[in-house]
Amino acid sequence: MYTVYLADDEQLIREGLSETVPWEALGLKLIGTAENGKQALRGIQAGAPDIVLTDIQMPHLSGLELIEKIRQSYEGCRIIIITGYSEFSYAQSAIRLGVSDFVVKPIDIPALCGTLTRIVDELDRIRNKRDEVEKLRIRLQHADEYRYQQLLLRYMTGRITRQTFLEQIPVQVKRGRIIGLILLQIDNFDNITSGMDEESIFGMTQQMEFTIEKLGGDSMIIIEEPGGRYILLFFGEQEEDLRFELRSFVRRLRLSETQIAFTTVTSQIYPSVEDCCTAYSLLKKGVHYAFQLGGNRDIHADDAAKDSSDPLSGMPNAKRVLQSIASFNKNSIRRDFELLSKDIQSTGHNSYLYSRMLVGIIYNEIGKLMIDIGCPIESVVKNPLESYQKILTCTTLRDMLWELYRFIEVLCDFINRNSRTGKSTVERAKIYIEAHYADSSLTLDRVACEMGISPNYFSALFKQCTQISFINYLTSVRIGHAKKLLASKKYKTYEVANQCGYENPTYFSTIFKRHTGVSPSEYKEG
Repeated sequence: MYTVYLADDEQLIREGLSETVPWEALGLKLIGTAENGKQALRGIQAGAPDIVLTDIQMPHLSGLELIEKIRQSYEGCRIIIITGYSEFSYAQSAIRLGVSDFVVKPIDIPALCGTLTRIVDELDRIRNKRDEVEKLRIRLQHADEYRYQQLLLRYMTGRITRQTFLEQIPVQVKRGRIIGLILLQIDNFDNITSGMDEESIFGMTQQMEFTIEKLGGDSMIIIEEPGGRYILLFFGEQEEDLRFELRSFVRRLRLSETQIAFTTVTSQIYPSVEDCCTAYSLLKKGVHYAFQLGGNRDIHADDAAKDSSDPLSGMPNAKRVLQSIASFNKNSIRRDFELLSKDIQSTGHNSYLYSRMLVGIIYNEIGKLMIDIGCPIESVVKNPLESYQKILTCTTLRDMLWELYRFIEVLCDFINRNSRTGKSTVERAKIYIEAHYADSSLTLDRVACEMGISPNYFSALFKQCTQISFINYLTSVRIGHAKKLLASKKYKTYEVANQCGYENPTYFSTIFKRHTGVSPSEYKEG
């Protein structure tokens, strides 16, 4: 709705126009009236109207003087002159000042409405054009940001050379700015999201991303990786200032985000953006170090580097046990456990505290191994913490190792049993997903029920066999079909969304762009 200000020294005209012109029906709102030029100027300066109706002959400040002052500050304001026949020469001067039109007293209300309608249409065209230009600017900006983020990610993960990176990076980024990185990992992301639907996962990650972007400001670039991981790249001019900014960001993030458990690893300060590859490599080591310490922590990459020694170094036969566990061969594991027990006793490392530490490290390594194969311990053992505590309550080294072996034996039986039947179950699940992907109510629980197994087990089994989570697989299927429908150019975006299992077209557009880098409309056009 556009705003209008009315200035005329005749009260009858002011009141008549205020009451008889259907302002709202015309898409207008009358925000004020004035009986002289000075009063009108104050009202216009306060309200910044889109349209001004003004008489030519007014006290204190004439209509022509008012128009000149309006033009100095409000170039886009549309002005309509109210004039009598005897003032027609003044009206011609006003038109030369850039007024839109004039109406002659006595005022013909239908004619005035026609003039106002024409001006509203003109303002609509200007606004729409401005909006289109702004949308194009934002689209290009987002496209540039996405390309830059992907360029950084490819460089940090070793998929492009340093030379290629430097050739493609924007000039303003290369220009002598120091950098610092923070790697943020949502703790237990796969376990947390295994029972969630796609929209709930999206909502959780959007909440985290919104908080990160709000706190990071313009000096930060956020790069999303799979599995609830974010790389945050900060730029600065002074090393001490940037170091303080990194510490301050982590502290404020802890205070702001209390619903999601996460771990951060902060890098040292590097001379330029081309060092981000080195920084990223150290940050990944920091994540492994944080895993040993436990989640929901904030650590510095330098701390991880200081403690980068193998936690199993000096522990007799411990590495050999882990190698056996990775094979899931019970006979081999049992033999190496017996050798480990003998070695510990022969070296004098058979104290209770030492045994607890050894069991804790092996248990953690087993946990990492199970996550790596897409089968978290929680999906196999009903209460893993209770099992772990039972191991630690043993009063002798032999009993402690035997209880640990029995725990591992349960995992081995599960893995060996399901390696034979799991693939066929997953293949049947894929067929079911392909047949029902257009159903917005399709969930992991529903597919698991159709397969005749528990949701937790199905989630772990699916990821073990496909190396991708159920929800990510379902999304890839839906996006793949959406691409085909968009490429045909037969359907509108909301129709494609509906046919691919998305009830909310806006949510579909967000997910589509996240996976392809372009919006559905851009994909359809290009």
